[in-house]
Amino acid sequence: MAKRFFTVEQARELLPKVQELMEVAMTLSRALEQNRGEVQELADRSQFNAGSPTGTDHVHSLLLLKQCVQHLEDMGCIVKSIQDGLVDFPHLREGREVYLCWKYGESDILYWHEVDAGFAGRTPLG
Repeated sequence: MAKRFFTVEQARELLPKVQELMEVAMTLSRALEQNRGEVQELADRSQFNAGSPTGTDHVHSLLLLKQCVQHLEDMGCIVKSIQDGLVDFPHLREGREVYLCWKYGESDILYWHEVDAGFAGRTPLG
């Protein structure tokens, strides 16, 4: 699949779906992190298997998280951090590739950054 480049308007049109998917992904990620100790303890005691409720729930959450990320990537987005809710949208600015940058909790796409700059290099659109 060829890389998709978004206009600001196209990225904004996708934002409600991106917000929804990122919210689910963040919730699943937090739950997996909270349960990591219990899951590791069960695995260490060799009691962690596909038949245990804890094991089944853990695997189900992992699969749902993978589906959320895959859906975002299939739309052309780049998931930078599930924990921080960071998503980039490839964008052409003055003939070069940059990223439109969005963080969970922001109501709009208001920033962009160079491909190698990351979140710290965010610059307001305008």
